[in-house]
Formats: sequence, C-alpha cells, structure tokens
Amino acid sequence: MILQIKNLTGGYTKDHDILQGVSLEIAKGDSVGIIGLNGSGKSSFAKAILNILPYRQGEILFNGVDVSKKSTRELSELGIALFMQGGSVFDELSVRDNLLISANNKKEIDYIRKYFISLRLDTNESLKMKADKLSGGERNQLVLAMCMLKKPSLLILDEPSAGLSPNAVNSMYQTLNLLREKEKLTTILIEQNVTRAVEFCSSVNMLRNGKIMPVTAIAAVMSRNMSHNLGSHTLSGVKYQSEDKSLLLKEIKKIMFNN
Repeated sequence: MILQIKNLTGGYTKDHDILQGVSLEIAKGDSVGIIGLNGSGKSSFAKAILNILPYRQGEILFNGVDVSKKSTRELSELGIALFMQGGSVFDELSVRDNLLISANNKKEIDYIRKYFISLRLDTNESLKMKADKLSGGERNQLVLAMCMLKKPSLLILDEPSAGLSPNAVNSMYQTLNLLREKEKLTTILIEQNVTRAVEFCSSVNMLRNGKIMPVTAIAAVMSRNMSHNLGSHTLSGVKYQSEDKSLLLKEIKKIMFNN
C-alpha cells in the first residue's frame, strides 16, 4: 500500500473533530474517490494527509513509513502533492514563471507541456501570458501543472471541477486521464461531482459527518436494486461495471441526499 490511514481524528479546534476516525488504504496506481456533501469533511481529509489540518489521533503511513509527525513541506518532498482549486498561482507572473517556481529547470517544463493542451503550452505566447489573464479552467490546469512538476507519487485532487464550465471540466479530466495513463499516478480525487468521481476512479468512498460510510450501509442500499454480480470497480467494497453506472449514480445520490 502506498498510503495507509488509520483512525484519523481531529480538526482545527480541540472542541470539534471534523474527522472522526477515518481509515483508508490506497494501493499504488489506484484512483480513489472521496465524495460527500459540503461540510462532510472531504477537504479537511485532504489537508489532514498533508498535516495542514491538525489531528489529535490516528496514524498515516506513506510507503510503509509512519509520516504522522512530518511537516507539510517534508511530506511534499516525500512525493505527496495537493491540488487546491485556484491555489499557489502568482497572478503578476507569467505562466512560464509560475511553472519555473515548481520546476528544477526548463527541461522539466518542456516535458510537462504535452499534457496541458488546453493551456496551449505548446506556444511561447501562452507561456508569456500573465496568470491573471487565465480563465478559471486554465488557472486550474496551471495549478495542476505546477503540482506535476514536483513529480509526485501521490496526487491529491481537491474539487478539481468546482466552479468550472462544462467544457473546462471536460478539459481538466482529459488532462487527468492522460496523466494517470502516461505517468502511472496514484490519485485521491475529492469531488462533489459524483458522476466524475465514478467515471474517473477505480473505487469510491463516501464521507458523511467526518466518517467514511460503512461498507455494509452502502451495500445494503445497493443490493436492493442490483442482484447480479458486478465487477471492475468498487464503491466502498461494492463492485460495479460500466453498464451499471446510471443505476450506481442514482443510488449514491439517494444515499447522499435522502438518508
């Protein structure tokens, strides 16, 4: 396992635990989705992995090593990168200069350019553009490019589709699929867009009130409408195939909004 999270409990104050005993294991090369409503603890979960949000209980193992006491910078140097929408971009700098902040040299920028077609990094004019001139979708692609220049072995994506137009969302996921395929990335995708999470991820987990929803609770609801054997993907342990997606999405949304 590249990442093992055991009983993670904590929050910004001692009086309120945003995360309440979250446990999760992620194998190398997996794409694991975390879905849930606003306020369920999704972004807090991402921040806790990088020790941005303090936790008072629990353990995090990265490549088998306990990193619970490591700083955010140390975790980044070990190979964990966090994508946060609109973050870490300097508006007054050009696209190229923003990339150089994360790159060791210009050759690394040349290597990463091929993945970011919608940013038009294949043209020098686009590289010279000031970051404050980018659209929301282009800005998110720039943030993602800066994350990739750090050569992470684990990429955590916090709401990469939030606030974007449908075309920009499509472009973002085209880039993510390309990166996953070519770079063999391990990813944690935190998404409120359930459809995108199911399409992109090999497994999906639901956070509710700071807790991972138990496998049995999801399985009980899913089994009401799925009597056949399912395969290839999992929803907190429940298998599904591509032809079951519409039914799967319907059942997930029922759990999220009606229970």
